[in-house]
Amino acid sequence: MVQSVIIYSEIIPTILALAGVYFIGTGILDHKRSQAVLGILLFFAAVIVPFIILTSLI
Repeated sequence: MVQSVIIYSEIIPTILALAGVYFIGTGILDHKRSQAVLGILLFFAAVIVPFIILTSLI
């Protein structure tokens, strides 16, 4: 149980946040609005998803 909590609370949000920052940066620098919006959505998902998953595990 503890190992699955670490995956959902630490690893997945970190990957989503890094992908979000990457897409935000490349979208802004290349003037691609859709890519920047995707990055913003991924970053918000990195913040919200752990709370949804961890509350269902408890």
